[in-house]
Amino acid sequence: MSRRGWIIVLVAGGIGLAILIGVLGTRNEDSGPTKAQATSSLCASLQTLETSVKNLTSLSSSSSKSNYQADVTAVQNAWKQVQTDFQSVQNASEGDLDSAWNNFESAVKAVPDSASVSDAVNSVTQSADALSSAAKTTASEVNCSSS
Repeated sequence: MSRRGWIIVLVAGGIGLAILIGVLGTRNEDSGPTKAQATSSLCASLQTLETSVKNLTSLSSSSSKSNYQADVTAVQNAWKQVQTDFQSVQNASEGDLDSAWNNFESAVKAVPDSASVSDAVNSVTQSADALSSAAKTTASEVNCSSS
Protein backbone atom coordinates (compact mmCIF):
# COMPACT_ATOMS: atom_id res chain seq x y z
CA MET A 1 0.00 0.00 0.00
CA SER A 2 1.28 3.44 -0.82
CA ARG A 3 2.19 6.08 1.68
CA ARG A 4 -0.91 8.09 0.76
CA GLY A 5 -3.10 5.01 1.30
CA TRP A 6 -1.71 4.51 4.82
CA ILE A 7 -2.34 8.15 5.68
CA ILE A 8 -5.97 7.86 4.56
CA VAL A 9 -6.43 4.66 6.58
CA LEU A 10 -4.92 6.25 9.71
CA VAL A 11 -7.02 9.43 9.39
CA ALA A 12 -10.20 7.41 8.86
CA GLY A 13 -9.31 5.19 11.82
CA GLY A 14 -8.71 8.26 14.01
CA ILE A 15 -12.04 9.77 13.02
CA GLY A 16 -13.79 6.46 13.70
CA LEU A 17 -12.11 6.20 17.11
CA ALA A 18 -13.14 9.78 17.99
CA ILE A 19 -16.75 9.02 17.06
CA LEU A 20 -16.69 5.80 19.10
CA ILE A 21 -15.31 7.61 22.15
CA GLY A 22 -17.98 10.29 21.80
CA VAL A 23 -20.77 7.73 21.59
CA LEU A 24 -19.49 5.67 24.50
CA GLY A 25 -18.93 8.77 26.61
CA THR A 26 -22.55 9.90 26.34
CA ARG A 27 -24.40 6.60 26.48
CA ASN A 28 -24.78 6.61 30.28
CA GLU A 29 -26.11 10.14 30.56
CA ASP A 30 -29.56 10.29 32.09
CA SER A 31 -31.75 12.57 30.01
CA GLY A 32 -34.37 12.91 32.76
CA PRO A 33 -34.30 14.80 36.02
CA THR A 34 -32.60 13.32 39.04
CA LYS A 35 -34.79 11.77 41.71
CA ALA A 36 -34.16 14.77 43.97
CA GLN A 37 -35.15 17.20 41.21
CA ALA A 38 -38.25 15.18 40.34
CA THR A 39 -39.28 14.97 44.00
CA SER A 40 -38.71 18.70 44.44
CA SER A 41 -40.91 19.43 41.41
CA LEU A 42 -43.61 17.12 42.73
CA CYS A 43 -43.50 18.81 46.13
CA ALA A 44 -43.84 22.21 44.50
CA SER A 45 -46.78 21.09 42.37
CA LEU A 46 -48.52 19.54 45.39
CA GLN A 47 -48.09 22.85 47.22
CA THR A 48 -49.52 24.71 44.22
CA LEU A 49 -52.48 22.33 44.21
CA GLU A 50 -53.13 22.98 47.90
CA THR A 51 -52.88 26.74 47.39
CA SER A 52 -55.21 26.74 44.40
CA VAL A 53 -57.78 24.66 46.31
CA LYS A 54 -57.54 27.08 49.25
CA ASN A 55 -58.05 30.04 46.91
CA LEU A 56 -61.15 28.38 45.47
CA THR A 57 -62.74 27.60 48.83
CA SER A 58 -61.89 31.08 50.11
CA LEU A 59 -64.04 32.87 47.53
CA SER A 60 -66.57 35.16 49.10
CA SER A 61 -70.21 35.59 48.15
CA SER A 62 -69.26 38.85 46.46
CA SER A 63 -66.88 37.06 44.07
CA SER A 64 -67.93 36.78 40.46
CA LYS A 65 -68.60 33.61 38.54
CA SER A 66 -65.51 34.36 36.46
CA ASN A 67 -63.47 34.35 39.71
CA TYR A 68 -64.95 30.97 40.56
CA GLN A 69 -64.23 29.57 37.11
CA ALA A 70 -60.69 30.96 37.14
CA ASP A 71 -60.02 29.29 40.48
CA VAL A 72 -61.48 25.99 39.27
CA THR A 73 -59.23 26.22 36.21
CA ALA A 74 -56.23 26.94 38.45
CA VAL A 75 -56.98 23.78 40.46
CA GLN A 76 -57.32 21.76 37.25
CA ASN A 77 -54.01 23.10 35.92
CA ALA A 78 -52.30 22.38 39.23
CA TRP A 79 -53.65 18.82 39.10
CA LYS A 80 -52.26 18.33 35.58
CA GLN A 81 -48.84 19.42 36.83
CA VAL A 82 -49.06 17.04 39.80
CA GLN A 83 -49.80 14.17 37.42
CA THR A 84 -46.88 15.13 35.18
CA ASP A 85 -44.52 15.35 38.15
CA PHE A 86 -45.68 12.00 39.52
CA GLN A 87 -44.51 10.36 36.30
CA SER A 88 -40.96 11.63 36.95
CA VAL A 89 -40.75 10.30 40.51
CA GLN A 90 -40.01 6.61 40.56
CA ASN A 91 -41.97 4.46 43.00
CA ALA A 92 -44.19 7.35 44.12
CA SER A 93 -47.72 6.35 44.99
CA GLU A 94 -50.60 8.73 44.43
CA GLY A 95 -52.50 6.91 47.17
CA ASP A 96 -55.78 8.63 47.98
CA LEU A 97 -54.90 11.68 45.89
CA ASP A 98 -56.32 10.27 42.66
CA SER A 99 -59.57 9.29 44.37
CA ALA A 100 -59.82 12.72 46.03
CA TRP A 101 -59.31 14.34 42.63
CA ASN A 102 -62.09 12.26 41.07
CA ASN A 103 -64.47 13.27 43.87
CA PHE A 104 -63.54 16.93 43.48
CA GLU A 105 -63.96 16.81 39.72
CA SER A 106 -67.39 15.19 40.11
CA ALA A 107 -68.44 17.86 42.61
CA VAL A 108 -67.37 20.65 40.23
CA LYS A 109 -69.25 19.08 37.33
CA ALA A 110 -72.37 18.72 39.50
CA VAL A 111 -72.55 22.47 40.15
CA PRO A 112 -75.35 23.89 38.01
CA ASP A 113 -74.49 26.81 35.74
CA SER A 114 -77.22 28.81 37.45
CA ALA A 115 -75.67 28.38 40.93
CA SER A 116 -74.41 31.44 42.73
CA VAL A 117 -70.70 31.59 43.57
CA SER A 118 -71.53 31.01 47.21
CA ASP A 119 -73.62 27.93 46.40
CA ALA A 120 -70.97 26.64 44.00
CA VAL A 121 -68.21 27.01 46.60
CA ASN A 122 -70.39 25.35 49.24
CA SER A 123 -71.03 22.46 46.85
CA VAL A 124 -67.35 21.77 46.24
CA THR A 125 -65.85 22.65 49.64
CA GLN A 126 -66.04 19.17 51.17
CA SER A 127 -64.37 17.47 48.21
CA ALA A 128 -61.90 20.37 47.86
CA ASP A 129 -60.90 20.00 51.50
CA ALA A 130 -60.43 16.25 50.99
CA LEU A 131 -58.27 16.97 47.93
CA SER A 132 -56.14 19.42 49.89
CA SER A 133 -55.77 16.93 52.72
CA ALA A 134 -54.78 14.16 50.28
CA ALA A 135 -52.20 16.49 48.73
CA LYS A 136 -50.71 17.16 52.18
CA THR A 137 -50.61 13.44 52.97
CA THR A 138 -48.98 12.68 49.63
CA ALA A 139 -46.42 15.44 50.19
CA SER A 140 -45.57 13.85 53.52
CA GLU A 141 -45.27 10.40 51.93
CA VAL A 142 -42.80 11.62 49.30
CA ASN A 143 -40.81 13.43 52.00
CA CYS A 144 -41.49 17.02 51.01
CA SER A 145 -39.76 19.27 53.51
CA SER A 146 -42.75 21.59 53.81
CA SER A 147 -46.43 21.21 53.12
